[in-house]
Formats: sequence, structure tokens, C-alpha cells
Amino acid sequence: MDNLTVTMPDLGEIGRTLMLVFGAVVLVSDLGVKVDGTLRRERLSFVGFCTTSSFIHSVITQVQSYGEQPVSLVRTAPDELSYIDAQAWKDIYTSRPGHAPIERGGVWFRKTRPDEPYSIMGHDEDHHARYRRAFMGAFSEKAIKDHSTLIESYVDLMMQRFRTMTTQDGGATIDIVSWLNFVTFDISGDLSFGESFGSSSTGSPHPWVDIACRFGKGVALVASINHYAPLQKLLKCALPAKVRQKMIYHRELSAQKVRQRLQLQKQRPDFVNAVLRYNQEKAEKVTPEELELNMSVFVFAGSETVSSAVAAILFGLLEAPEAMSRVSQEIRSAFGCEQEIDVATASKLEYLTAVINEGMRLGPPSVIGVPRTVPAGGEEICGKRVPGGTFVAVNQYPAFRSATNFLEPDKFIPERFLREQSGGNNLAVFQPFLVGRHMCIGQKLAWAEMRLILAKPIYVFDISWNTTPSMHDWGEQETFIFWQKKPLELRLARR
Repeated sequence: MDNLTVTMPDLGEIGRTLMLVFGAVVLVSDLGVKVDGTLRRERLSFVGFCTTSSFIHSVITQVQSYGEQPVSLVRTAPDELSYIDAQAWKDIYTSRPGHAPIERGGVWFRKTRPDEPYSIMGHDEDHHARYRRAFMGAFSEKAIKDHSTLIESYVDLMMQRFRTMTTQDGGATIDIVSWLNFVTFDISGDLSFGESFGSSSTGSPHPWVDIACRFGKGVALVASINHYAPLQKLLKCALPAKVRQKMIYHRELSAQKVRQRLQLQKQRPDFVNAVLRYNQEKAEKVTPEELELNMSVFVFAGSETVSSAVAAILFGLLEAPEAMSRVSQEIRSAFGCEQEIDVATASKLEYLTAVINEGMRLGPPSVIGVPRTVPAGGEEICGKRVPGGTFVAVNQYPAFRSATNFLEPDKFIPERFLREQSGGNNLAVFQPFLVGRHMCIGQKLAWAEMRLILAKPIYVFDISWNTTPSMHDWGEQETFIFWQKKPLELRLARR
């Protein structure tokens, strides 16, 4: 199995500042300060000065063969366990009769300020359940139908730009990663704020989008800091001013756009309208402050994950010519013209669905598992007792790339997701949208976008590499929870 790249990035001022502060953390540990229990103190020794995966860099699980015997459980830190067993999805993330729930902890899902509300990503289960009830109307089957025209309009804008670029000589070179960011952030911005960022029409990124694409680094950094509670405030104060300014800019712009959306008098099928309708019909409410915070989450979660997934899918297709040929034939034979392709008709393409699943298997949009904290007293996971306070997760990348779960795990083979050819593959472990009460609320919307964004270009253009990619596998890229995607230069040629 290929490794995820784990290197020390050049973080400049951030890295130098935090490494200096980290020395203070180690010193305090050596003086005998108890950091939230024995395991947490051991974590300091385990991390060490040069280890980047827990402190500055990505939270990445590197699972390889230990000898010749494949493993399904790896201890990634003294108090962290990573699973690749399908049973772990049920044991960790779902409710089990007779068992205490294994809930989200404050390390990854802590509020940034004491006075701010929890978001839908927060660790307070009551707030999370209320938010899901309030936002569910924006992600139902009916809502997806209502959103279809909006989704189609932005994909059509992207296609217009592609056609314009290919009129002169019949071909054009594009960085597909940039264009996927443009179209997904425009869709997400319109659904979250009532207006897009204009990138699909201009072909250039909005400054906010550029900042939002680095969101994963900030989340990983803050989560790493949260592991060291006694020095948490000091570590956060050590963040450079420009980093804090970008965080403030993201939050303030999101709040401003939500307030502007609330001032609109007309009804429109978007996330905000679903919450306003819920507030009118139900006794429990979502406050304006809660709405602002959650829209800042949705606008990123609904764009970065989709753009990463489609980029990984296209990478896989171009590395597997037979799969590209088959999906092209399916799409082109199903429609008489491009205008026939929409959210509804694209959903009927069986092989395209298998292609999308295979792309998400090899390049899951969220690389790490969403961690849970074992309750006091411990719990049984995959038949073994785990002490209370342990962080546990199913990490998608190693789970989806394990030879224990999949035949030829590093090859792009969509047929494994077709019923007649699924033998030998443990599809139960494939859960790109998670399971249980924290299952991705927007997965139906994501499917609608992915199918359409792939189907239209493949119908109109012959797609190939413009230059040989700098990587041989999607997993060679760095990741800070989300992929730090390298440019992918494609050649579009009208067929």
C-alpha cells in the first residue's frame, strides 16, 4: 500500500514560532506537570521535537504491513487507535444497545471562543441533533430537486468557459483543480449565502475562496494545540498575526453574507430558507449567530470535499484508460445532446456511480477518520476492551487501501462496485460519508454535484493529460485533514 506523504512543510513564521513554544511544552512536561492524565503526558514524549504528524502537520495514519501479516488496528499515539475493520464503524460511530455512546471530544471540536455557539461540527450532542433537524430540510430529496437548477447553472457556466477556450484550435489546457474549486465554491456559496463568488464565470478565484482552501491546515493546527491543555492559550497566542487575521476575515465575511441573505425578501431554495422555514414551524429555533457560524462550516464542507473527490476521480480515470473509455461510452450513449444531461438523468448512470465510488475509495475527500473519545470505564471495540479516554477512529485512507479489505487495493477498478464483480472486496468498510448520527448531512447534494460535474465534460470533450502528472498516486500528496491538491493539467479536445 502506498504511504501518505508525511514531511515537514515550510511553514515559515508559523513553524518557527510554534517550535519555540513547543520547547516550553516539553520543559513543562519534564517538570512533572500532569496534562489531563497519564496518557496525555506520555503523548508529549511520544510526539517529540521532530514529529510533525501530531503537532504541526497532518493527522495522518500510516498503515503498512508489519512483516507479512496485515493488521486491522494500529496505535498511532499512546492514547490513539486507528481501525480499518468494518466492524469498527458500527462499534465507534453508531448507537449500540447496552453500550455508552462514543462521542466527539473537545480536542477536535472545541469552540474557538467561549462566548460563541456550537456549530454542527461541535461536540455537544444536543446542539448537533437540533442542527440536524433544522438543516435536514435543505438536504432532502425534495430539496435536491429544488437545488438542481442552481447546480446545473454553475456547471453550465463552467462548460461555457471550457467551450470558449476550445474554439480556436479545438483544444485547451486547464488546471482542473482550480476549475473544480471555482464551480463547487460557487454552488456552495449560492446555497449558503444567496450569492456565488463569481469564479465560474470569471475563471479566477475569489480571495475568500483562496483562504478557505487552506482551512484544513488551520483545523489541524488548532486540534494539535488542543492536545496540550495547560499551554493552549499560550500556543494560540503564538500564532502569527496574519494567520489570526485570515481566521477573523473568514468568520466576518461569512457572517456578513448571511446577514445580507437574511435581508432578502424573496423565497429561494437554499440552506438559509430551510432554516427560516424550520424556525417558523417549530418551537426550537436556530439563532442568527448560530446560522452565521454554521454557514461558514457548510460553505467549506460543501465545496472542498466535492472538488477533492472529483479531482481524485479524474486522476483515477486518466490513470486507467479502460475505465475512462467505458464511462465515456456510457455517458455518450445515454444522451442525444449535452442539454439532456441534468441532475436527474445523470443519477441513472450505473458505471459513473461506480467510478465515483472508486475515486472516493482511492482518494477519500476527508483523509483521516473523525475521532471519538472512549467514555470513562472503557468500551469494547472490535472484540477488544479499550480504556476510557482513548481516541479512536476508522481512518478512511488506510481502510480503503488495505489488501485486507480490497483486491488490488491501489488500482482504479470501478467494477468492484458493480454487483456482478464485487466479490473479494469488503464493501462494508467503504463509508466515505461516515455512519451513525454524524453521517454527512449533505451526501445527496454531493452526489448530485459529482455526477453532473463529471458527466458533462466527459460527454463533450476527450480528456487527457496535458503533461505527465508529478505524482503516480493520489496519496502522494500532503494532507492536513483535507488534501493539499497539486495542479492537474488536463487537455480538453472537442470530440
